[in-house]
Amino acid sequence: MIKILINDFIYEVKEEILSYEDLGEKKANEWEKHFFKWFENSKISKKNIKEISGKKYYLIKDESEIFDIADKYFYAVEQKKEEEYWKNFQ
Repeated sequence: MIKILINDFIYEVKEEILSYEDLGEKKANEWEKHFFKWFENSKISKKNIKEISGKKYYLIKDESEIFDIADKYFYAVEQKKEEEYWKNFQ
């Protein structure tokens, strides 16, 4: 497992989202906004978040997982299933 600080994780996913011409900056910013809603929702179990020495990390298996997160978001936007994307997000 690779540990990425939350802010670095957000940056990496947004950069990947920006690589999709159809999504652009608006959708990258929306992803960030929804990520923080998900992150701050105490009712949601977050198996990929770990806190170490007061810093929060997102855990990924490898770097390709960042691409997968952006790809799934792209398809969710394309199919108008963003709400479902966030329900299943981990």
